[in-house]
Amino acid sequence: MTKTQLKFYNLITKQIIDFDIIFHKDFIVERIEQVEDNNLKFLLENINVDKDNIVNKKGYMTYVKFIHYADKIIENSVKNTMLLHKDKVGELYQKRELLLHTIEQQTSSISQRNELIKNLESKKLMFKDENGKNILDNIDYFIISKFGFYSFFDENKNYMVQEQIKDYYELYNKEQFLLKQNNTQKLIRN
Repeated sequence: MTKTQLKFYNLITKQIIDFDIIFHKDFIVERIEQVEDNNLKFLLENINVDKDNIVNKKGYMTYVKFIHYADKIIENSVKNTMLLHKDKVGELYQKRELLLHTIEQQTSSISQRNELIKNLESKKLMFKDENGKNILDNIDYFIISKFGFYSFFDENKNYMVQEQIKDYYELYNKEQFLLKQNNTQKLIRN
């Protein structure tokens, strides 16, 4: 944890009336590490104002109240990251349609189709754009691997594909956000 996060941890743990070091410490530390230093003041403000009325009595800080508002801040950070790439879901869906059409045109049997998909998965075969770059990037590969390559390129599977792409994209952003936070913490410690 950074010095600011450590100070925030000490401040919060002194104020939480139902704080138990054995049960709550790890969860509190985990969430504080996910919140950027400059957002800690907003987290404290949200907890003190308690717009969502988590605690009936004003002025009391509970573990549940802290977790609720910390999760809201973390979720907003992930959503802000997703807004930077908001067209990713539609873009990958269009790539899927293009690749399904190409797979259909290039193969005449199920074994050829499966071989082509296997080569796509292992990156032996790459579909390239006009600049010679692979049309699938690392995010696409992550999302497709969550589906399963054969399932993603199944022309019979069209129900809720975009929704699943969106869910896996959110998962990717959460993992990247946490990875970035952990790497920052390691740099600060060293």
